[in-house]
Amino acid sequence: MCAALARSGPVDHAFGGRLCLDFVNTVDAWSRPATREDLPDYEALLGWCWQMKALPDSATKALRQQAAAHPRSAAAAHAKAMALRASLHRLFTAAIDRKRPATADLDLLNALAAAARSRQRLVPGASWSLTLVCEGDLASPLFAVTLSAQALLVSAELDRIKRCPGPVGCGWLFFDQSKNRTRRWCSMEHCGTRAKSHKGTHGQASA
Repeated sequence: MCAALARSGPVDHAFGGRLCLDFVNTVDAWSRPATREDLPDYEALLGWCWQMKALPDSATKALRQQAAAHPRSAAAAHAKAMALRASLHRLFTAAIDRKRPATADLDLLNALAAAARSRQRLVPGASWSLTLVCEGDLASPLFAVTLSAQALLVSAELDRIKRCPGPVGCGWLFFDQSKNRTRRWCSMEHCGTRAKSHKGTHGQASA
């Protein structure tokens, strides 16, 4: 399923079903060499956060101003975001394949999770909630993604994470919310139809 995106930005899809999975899916393929990068710089990373409502709009605006004033720090935060994306892909893939994840990937996620939790604050109300204090920290996009990933990894529904199959599928990750857990593709429009066409073409060729 593809969630409709109310805001324009670096991506035109939201197939993942969870913020962390949509973050992993910000390249056009994992099952084959990627040919498109949706987050080439820190500005694009902030655009994605705004598009996905990962951070409050006020925080995104403040971070954009801070990044303009400190381009080297913004570039370093972007590089760390790309490292996190690759680590999350490997961690979730290991979970799907029921393999032990790499220690380095766990260490990176745990370090970022600890930093993210230190920036959470309780907000009282009819229903109390936790909010992420983002202002002043260029790594804030990483914290939002990390908290999403941590929540998913410790949930009872970890087995609902699936991978769009190669070689025709893109290899993107998604959370299967179907009743019978029968979803196979990131979306029928993106890869399902392509796979059917590929199968039909190869079937005719071998007939």
